[in-house]
Amino acid sequence: MTEGERRTLILTGASRGIGHATVKRFSSAGWRVITCSRHAFPEDCPWEAGPEDHMQIDLGDTDSLAQQIGVLRAKLNGGPLHALVNNAGISPKGGQGERLDSLTTGAEDWRDVFQINFFAPIMLARGLVAELEAGAGAIVNVTSIAGGRVHPFAGTAYATSKAALAALTREMAADFGPRGIRVNAIAPGEIKTAILSPETETEMIPDIPLRRLGTPEEVAKTIYFLCSEQSSYVTGAEIHINGGQHV
Repeated sequence: MTEGERRTLILTGASRGIGHATVKRFSSAGWRVITCSRHAFPEDCPWEAGPEDHMQIDLGDTDSLAQQIGVLRAKLNGGPLHALVNNAGISPKGGQGERLDSLTTGAEDWRDVFQINFFAPIMLARGLVAELEAGAGAIVNVTSIAGGRVHPFAGTAYATSKAALAALTREMAADFGPRGIRVNAIAPGEIKTAILSPETETEMIPDIPLRRLGTPEEVAKTIYFLCSEQSSYVTGAEIHINGGQHV
């Protein structure tokens, strides 16, 4: 690709797991990837574009998020945005690492989870809508299998925030569609990432028809499909990536 033809992705939650695999998938296809994470860019990371195209951003800080969106727009330098992937998410645990249910989740945890998992995606999309429209862009919201069923490890706040994000995806598809912007979601199941509890592999695999966990790379491939011309007439969809666990 020439510089004028190069496509641009903004990705939240890029530092590990699905986000890290997504960076590699899009970069290998020649995309410019602007990453967002609450962590600073690590000095030992071999990604050459990292120092320039990484932004340390706290999606949970509502007071500064609008200003941070302005910095993201400045990084685009007036150019179009072709994809926004809202991958960042949190799932707090109790003091002993236990699941927080609807009786044990504190008010502060509810607020933090919904700000990062639900409100930040729509705030980013609205703040970048002009650039997305210029690029005939695609938005991918990362939901979860926990958004559609009670999960033994994912907490109540996490699950309900992901269910809300799935509903928001449909609303966004209707609202952003007339501007030429597609909005879809992916709902991963048990993927080998740091967010999984240690018991997941032994306890969950018997319930998965494919009898294995998924990989971040498999999720990244689906994200790439939803941001490519191959899915140019797909919007308002939520794709399950869970080895058949939802059936």
